[in-house]
Amino acid sequence: MPATLAALESALATGTEAEWLAQLSDEKLREQVQRALQADRKLWTQYPDSLGSCLLARTFGVKALASQHRAWAKELAARGRPWIRPLRQLPVEALPLAELESAKGLSFRGLQVPRFVTDDVLLLTAQPRGSGRKERVRWHWADGCASIEPEPPGDAAAAKYPQFVSDGWGPTYLVRAEGAPREALPCPEEGSASAQWSADGSRLIVYGTHDEYAGGFVYVVHPETLAVERALEVDSPVSSVVDGGGQMVVSTSRSGMIGWVDGRKHVLPIGEYEIAVSPSGTYVATFAGVLKVWSLAELVRQETRPPEPGFPPRFDPSGDRLLCDRELLEGRSGRRVARLNPELGPYLEGGPPQPWLYLGTRVLICTHGGLQLWDAPSGKPLKLKTRLRFSQRDTLAFDREGSRMAALTDRQKGVTLHELPHGRLVRTLAFELAGEALGMADDGSMLVVQQGAQVEVRTADGALVRRCGSKSEAVGRRGWHDPAPRFSRDGRRVAARVGKGWRIWTLAGGEEERVEDGAGDDLEGVADFAAPRPPGWKIEGGRSSVFTHEASGTTIALPVRGKWQFNPADPRICICNELLVVLEG
Repeated sequence: MPATLAALESALATGTEAEWLAQLSDEKLREQVQRALQADRKLWTQYPDSLGSCLLARTFGVKALASQHRAWAKELAARGRPWIRPLRQLPVEALPLAELESAKGLSFRGLQVPRFVTDDVLLLTAQPRGSGRKERVRWHWADGCASIEPEPPGDAAAAKYPQFVSDGWGPTYLVRAEGAPREALPCPEEGSASAQWSADGSRLIVYGTHDEYAGGFVYVVHPETLAVERALEVDSPVSSVVDGGGQMVVSTSRSGMIGWVDGRKHVLPIGEYEIAVSPSGTYVATFAGVLKVWSLAELVRQETRPPEPGFPPRFDPSGDRLLCDRELLEGRSGRRVARLNPELGPYLEGGPPQPWLYLGTRVLICTHGGLQLWDAPSGKPLKLKTRLRFSQRDTLAFDREGSRMAALTDRQKGVTLHELPHGRLVRTLAFELAGEALGMADDGSMLVVQQGAQVEVRTADGALVRRCGSKSEAVGRRGWHDPAPRFSRDGRRVAARVGKGWRIWTLAGGEEERVEDGAGDDLEGVADFAAPRPPGWKIEGGRSSVFTHEASGTTIALPVRGKWQFNPADPRICICNELLVVLEG
């Protein structure tokens, strides 16, 4: 049996998958491909046209499978049907032992806290002060039986003491009985701590953050002497701890999910979920819409690296360059141009000016941690000759190249215009509106400020072009995530988000158009404003991304959520946080 995709489809249909895998050259490769198939089995079972595209994504870049990968891609292309070609690998990490989804008659609505009763039985319950739902899901995960049952009434006679109290920032105190003095639990100097009992009730678990969020800690504390018996130090604040059987899983703000197993710490290949550890410490349960059970030993075996802060994916306006994590890539092939080294440390208060990131055709601009610049074609760092400082109250706007930058301080009437990468102040423009948001035309020729339901447009030399909108209309304060006003690509119109919709004005005559009801931040369907999308394809998000080729009806699902962005020069090239692909067909 050849190791073709056609033979694989036949083998899966006849239960001879092992014979197909035997055609691969060695055991390690067979295991890798088997894990790839297992990871997406539910997906390609539901969407059969997804099998080849999923397998290619899982095996992209695996050197030992390079010739086989090329053969599979050639086979898919020869079929004459739509398929999805990866330009980046979607790795297979740890696989759950079992998973349970919400369904008709087994709704998870209002439930989000997993809790083991025994190693084999798991409950999904509501938050103590949550949705008010008085039911829970009981799952015998080993044999697949799940049911909904009433939540038993709380124990009204539960002991009030001992209890934990806190003054806010700082240590947590233990009060052993009514009228007893507060006893401070161990806490780093100038740090802050929370406390809970271990799952077996024999020890205290104290966790939290060091001063100025510089790191985090977990202490296992003797309840009588309050002596620290074991200590774990991590690089970022600890937000929660779950334990069982002497093992712990620790959630952190920046260092990933930490398994503290047999005295050693491991970064586990699972994200931030509601989480539980079984009584023996053998299993971990996670919930993020789907309830999953994992082997803790397998999670440790698949240990990953701590997450490194990077850039969200985006194409430059020409489609020639693509930013992804800490890499600058060619926008069409996905090949690396340069490895970047941005400074992306946490903010104790506030944040960077917005937008904090812009990839122009000439300059890549990051305002996180101070103004950082790179040459967009090569990825080489650029130095400002004029030092510029901005705060979280500032709003920035850029031209297509990234060589012009405008800055507006919230509710001020002056907009400064700078040249990049030099940083030289070109001029300060006076507006009549005390602006809340700022936009710039692609060619840098015009600027727009927005205040409420009004916009004011001026040329880069300061000449008034037009004021539009209603001064008397009450629309409330702009939200931090509200999109900035923008010019159409031809520069003849300007659009601003007002309330729950968009207002679009022509600059020549001032005519107004309203776009309401779910138009979104990208003004989809509005000519000369809408972001590029692949023609002939419909894309739906969710736990997986489903691509439907409209002409043929071919439906392909990929095991990633999106949100997808598309190359402006060739929208068939799509990227999300996890994957870069080309829609073929």
